[in-house]
Amino acid sequence: MKKKVSSIFLTLCCLSCTYVSAMTINVSDAPIRSILEGVIKAGNMNVLIDDSVQGNMTLHIEHVTPEEVVDVITESQNLFYDKSGTVRYITAGRNHEREIKYYTWQLQYTTPEYVAEAVQAMIPAAKIKHHSLSNTLVVGATKREAQLINKLVAQLDKKPLQVDVSVRIMSIDRKALKKQGIEWDWSTWSNEGGSLFSWVGHIQALEEKGDAEILANPHIMAMNGQAAHILIGDRVPVAKEHTKQGEKTTSVSYEEAGVKLNYTPIIHADGSVTAAIEAEVSTPVLVPEMKAYRISTRRAKTVVRMKPDKTLVIGGLIGKEEMEHFRKVPLLGDIPLVGKLFQSRYKTSKETEVVIMLQARPMQDEEQNTVATELFPSIEGGDKEKST
Repeated sequence: MKKKVSSIFLTLCCLSCTYVSAMTINVSDAPIRSILEGVIKAGNMNVLIDDSVQGNMTLHIEHVTPEEVVDVITESQNLFYDKSGTVRYITAGRNHEREIKYYTWQLQYTTPEYVAEAVQAMIPAAKIKHHSLSNTLVVGATKREAQLINKLVAQLDKKPLQVDVSVRIMSIDRKALKKQGIEWDWSTWSNEGGSLFSWVGHIQALEEKGDAEILANPHIMAMNGQAAHILIGDRVPVAKEHTKQGEKTTSVSYEEAGVKLNYTPIIHADGSVTAAIEAEVSTPVLVPEMKAYRISTRRAKTVVRMKPDKTLVIGGLIGKEEMEHFRKVPLLGDIPLVGKLFQSRYKTSKETEVVIMLQARPMQDEEQNTVATELFPSIEGGDKEKST
């Protein structure tokens, strides 16, 4: 066995005569120290190996850099690998005890569970505890590791970006739209906008003429990557028929009717916003014999990239309004029995279109992303450290 190990080590030494960018190692039950020395020489690395590094290992690895080989060996064998100085240092982790101290982070915007998972992935040897109620993360680590964790926390514990969304919901006469030459061509819509932004001036002209009615003008804040919901309407009784064993029964349940809007933004560095938008218009239609309603629903979905100075227009949500009118001749229409001869009833219908106009503006926050630096000055100074 000694002869076999020796030949392996000589092979590594030969490789180390010139810098090796990638190497393959296949050893069985070989001294860890000998493997490390050969790899360090092959990679021209400035690394000291402590006398506490002992024992044998089996390693089969291909096409990796010397630095990666050292990382694999130290991690798999629970060795402490200090990379903080110009000359690196490897020692037995258990004997060195890694000079562990405990550090705390008071998180403001994210959860300690989320950060703890990221810290554990970056530093497997760290001892991590978290407290959800106080949103606090506690980590047992070396000073160098704590500095790395502090940088990670600064990246993860950021104030979420928000979008200020202005919405105008309008009902427009279809005949007036056609006179303006507005026909929604969904096939020409693109993720950069296209005809989504082309009809603002026409719609404003219809509003001035009285052919467009503003149904609502809500204003909401949406967080980056999270859906915001708008409902303008009410819950109405809806009749549903069921057939069981040949017998029909009717039940009534309450459903939302009106205008629904789901808006999910993704904010980009240039200030533009990519938004997934789903609009729904539900109109209740009375069923007199059931004394309840049925719901007529129109939907539109799109994903579009918006600039802060642009107005997005969603159209094509067409509906039909039916109205019953009553007329009578004054005085004569009120005469008993014969008054009906001077009365008339008639129905009219009008096609309407619900148009939704949106503007999105990312909010700026000058104070965001400064939390980690302010909450954790003790890493450099040590005045808030607690050792165990």
